[in-house]
Amino acid sequence: MMQRFGPWTRLSSKVKYKNSWISIQEDRVIQPDGSKGVYAYLRKVPGIFVVAFTGTEVYLLRQFRYVLRKSIYEIPAGTVNSKNFLQVAKRELFEETGMHAKQWTRLGKHYIAPGHESTCIITYLAEGLDEKSVSIDGQEGDESIQAVMKVSLPKLWKMIHEGKIECGLTLAALNYFFSYLRVVRKQKI
Repeated sequence: MMQRFGPWTRLSSKVKYKNSWISIQEDRVIQPDGSKGVYAYLRKVPGIFVVAFTGTEVYLLRQFRYVLRKSIYEIPAGTVNSKNFLQVAKRELFEETGMHAKQWTRLGKHYIAPGHESTCIITYLAEGLDEKSVSIDGQEGDESIQAVMKVSLPKLWKMIHEGKIECGLTLAALNYFFSYLRVVRKQKI
């Protein structure tokens, strides 16, 4: 079962915990310096984040997060259960906000913490929003979305700089979004 991965050699591998969303893996390895060791890491299904943009405002969710024991601001998001990332993005936007979008742009892809987990996040921009049916009625049973709100770009920028948006993945997605506006659309923010 010995396998080489770049300068690493995996001697053996064992799943320590697994459910339908995550697994914790422990590998016996030979490290790049030649010494033997153990490398434990989290494997998780990919995630999708959606920046819903009206042209002047972005939709945020206020959601209670059990792990944090408090409510935080986020953008619509979810986990991927298929290879069609765009289809998942469309489903998540609808489930969490009640909206559909006419235009979709893939903004980027990144890994959350590649030193100890494999989770990949894909970010989409949703525009041409059908805003007449904004609702949280479609949320799944494990979600606790309390509100869907529109925030102007200046207010969003202020919220970020004042530390009011604490979700790191939302911040990463908004970084893609603001970069897209500045670089691709040459829009002043």
